Amino acid sequence: MTEREREILSLILNNPMISQNEIADLLGISRSGVAAHIFNLTKKGYIEGRGYIIKESDFVSIIGGINMDILGISLDSLILNNSNPGKISFALGGAGRNISLGLTKLNVPNYFISVHGDDLNGDKFKQDSQKNGMNIQYVKELPNERTSTYLYIDDQKGNRAVGIDDMDIYEKINSEFLKDKIDIINNSRYCIIDTNLTTEAIDWIYEHCKVPIFVKTVSENKNYKLLSQLNKVNTLITTPNELKGIIRVLTDSELSLNKSLDLLLNNGVGNILVYSPDDGLYFKNNEELFHIHKKSDKAINKTGASASLTSALVWALTKNFTWKDSLHYAYAAAAISIESPFPISEDLSTDTLVTTHTLLFG
Repeated sequence: MTEREREILSLILNNPMISQNEIADLLGISRSGVAAHIFNLTKKGYIEGRGYIIKESDFVSIIGGINMDILGISLDSLILNNSNPGKISFALGGAGRNISLGLTKLNVPNYFISVHGDDLNGDKFKQDSQKNGMNIQYVKELPNERTSTYLYIDDQKGNRAVGIDDMDIYEKINSEFLKDKIDIINNSRYCIIDTNLTTEAIDWIYEHCKVPIFVKTVSENKNYKLLSQLNKVNTLITTPNELKGIIRVLTDSELSLNKSLDLLLNNGVGNILVYSPDDGLYFKNNEELFHIHKKSDKAINKTGASASLTSALVWALTKNFTWKDSLHYAYAAAAISIESPFPISEDLSTDTLVTTHTLLFG
């Protein structure tokens, strides 16, 4: 989809009965030019029928975080209360932003809904989004606010030692902020949220969202927020440690992986993925159970692997692949991610995804 086609599709999403003359006036182009773009959008399958009916499978909505990630990696075993030689890097992240970027790289149209501050990191996010072709028309810049920042330290093996997040800005993603975006959300194929959102925001989405909800967990101390209506969660993507945290809140005890998955399924979750680069991918729903684990010797960065996995999973599901095939592609995307220094690999594309999938699974 070209940038002009994205603009026209956005106007149609907001007003499916808008005329070609009105679109031409708003964009400052000719009516015949609008007609040509609409013809192309119809030919490509993005819209169909009279009244510019948007196809159900056309796009995905994502509601979640934008972070500036500051990563310190020790060159040796970490020594507490001491200076540790290592490397420090800065990268844009946030589960929501990473998933949106991953979907964009896989040519899945998506609308990212979030907030950032009017600071240097907010400017970097806007510039990076423009460079990567992300649709951020529903991302709001908030005056006198700081863009969310996540500072963390990993040991030389890439294991997280400690992290500190400055994410008060997400309190601005509230019911008032979300209510005028509900039509976009409910016209999407799937709505993906992350647990950076407040309890209020997640509960509001549970009550008002009419499409399947995918939840991507982000931190052990935030995931309790998704528990109020687990029956509204179509698909949960989490990690082994975060799963243990969820189960402790539900039962005040620790359960085996299989019993943990069964507990969530019994509470109404439709599908559950548990992933880590070390343990592989576990999946369970009421009909199927899978475990995929193929060790990589090239892993250099575990941050963003779950977001890449989520993006590829949704890509595959929008193509109506089976769960088994979708999980294989999701695992392939995670494998691409962990071999990149960035949360979402610059090399991620449908071509590299298919190639990696073939190498891993034949």
